[in-house]
Amino acid sequence: MLNNTTLNTTKNHLGSEPRKNPDEVFQVEACKQFRETFPVYIPNNFDITGLVKQNPPNFKYHKDYFLYLVHLVTDIQSKNKDVEYDFIPFYSPLIQRRVRKYRDYLNYLVENKVLEEKRQYVVGKQSRGFCFTSKYQTEVKLTFITKSTLIKSISEFIRIKPKETCEDSINFEPESNLGYLLKWYNHKLTIDFKGAKLYLEDLRSQDEKHFLDKYKAMSRFNSRYIVLLKLQRQEFIHTIDSTAGRLHTVLTQLKGDLRQFVKYDGKPLVAIDVTNSQPYLSTVFFNQNKYKSNKLLERIRLYNKSYKINMEHENFVPYFLEKKIKEFAKLDDVVSFIEIVKSGQLYEKFGELLTSKGLINQENPIRKQAKEIIFSSIFSPNQSIAYNQPMQIFKENFPNVYEIYRSIKQSEHRTLACVLQNLEADLVLHQACKIISETRPNAPLFTLHDAIITTDEHKNFVKDVLHDVLLNAIGIPPTLKFEEWKKVA
Repeated sequence: MLNNTTLNTTKNHLGSEPRKNPDEVFQVEACKQFRETFPVYIPNNFDITGLVKQNPPNFKYHKDYFLYLVHLVTDIQSKNKDVEYDFIPFYSPLIQRRVRKYRDYLNYLVENKVLEEKRQYVVGKQSRGFCFTSKYQTEVKLTFITKSTLIKSISEFIRIKPKETCEDSINFEPESNLGYLLKWYNHKLTIDFKGAKLYLEDLRSQDEKHFLDKYKAMSRFNSRYIVLLKLQRQEFIHTIDSTAGRLHTVLTQLKGDLRQFVKYDGKPLVAIDVTNSQPYLSTVFFNQNKYKSNKLLERIRLYNKSYKINMEHENFVPYFLEKKIKEFAKLDDVVSFIEIVKSGQLYEKFGELLTSKGLINQENPIRKQAKEIIFSSIFSPNQSIAYNQPMQIFKENFPNVYEIYRSIKQSEHRTLACVLQNLEADLVLHQACKIISETRPNAPLFTLHDAIITTDEHKNFVKDVLHDVLLNAIGIPPTLKFEEWKKVA
């Protein structure tokens, strides 16, 4: 285990300086190999040269803009693997930065039955969506764009501020300060492409047979396949989202089942994972000292206007939250919740409770269902409790835990999720990984948000560092487990 001196050498990621635009997305500068050409992935039968020759657009165009927009339909889904879209949302301000007359291009693709559009649009909440027509639901292929201004726009830092964002600011570490992590994305990170593709093709066959029509199955296949292609080609472009400061890479986009095909320097990888990580991190709100040392009020203010300082009127909201944190810490349901989280059995124990209430489908994995319900109970808008029965059960069993969550989410329900992700990024990326890189610089390091990945010979050391960083920050020991990235027999 590490001593406190070692832990204290790592600077707290949340500084005291003003910070900007928590809803921006920072696109990290692309690799040097993409200066003259940039890879895009489009349906096998999409021939833009033939299409514009047969049906000339009635506006001045460049074919690379068509290729890029078509590429986005698959690429956006691949970067959001936890959400399956019927229509891929196109965020207009970002698209317009890259394709100024993007609507002309999209209208042309819709009119020529390449794309289908869902026109429903809600300002600040829901973008218009697109999907391929059945004709273009084919396996994707690689091609390249060469238009220098478009490549530059894709590759440079993108700073888009949505209309509805918090006015307080946050300064996430520049990507150069993550060099100790990013340097491991090199030629030694490889994937068994043939084996992984065969695995995906088998999944697609199962989807077609049991669950989905062939077009939906192909769409799901492509959103996973594009990540394989990027890994095979070693396209190691990454992003740091400034909603929470999380690092997004080709590994975070990769479907979990495909990790068995990934190696570093010919060696299988091991993930050190935090069991029930978000509920675990949330216990910091039941410890007054840790609440203050982690500057959680400042973090909350980034996302929730009701917690901001008002120079004209006294704001008692932060005061009441801190009062609850102090008073609730020793109450029975809070102590019980913390003990269950410490055991690493939160989802299992809550699953048993839900089963006894008849709210669990016995035919599906109980733990997975319980996890989804807990996340819904913790992170859903407060008003959802009126019709969300699992949320009601959570409140019945942990009333004071629920009250702390409710207080943090008032006015802005996303606050709790954003704060926990922000804290997670701080502790994992900027504290644990930095300590590991400084004390054992030869240990390969990758991350999957709350998990740190390395090779077998370094796994115990990485586990010890992660354990001590989390214990020091949260106040209770985490439950950590190894996930071996080895091929399934």
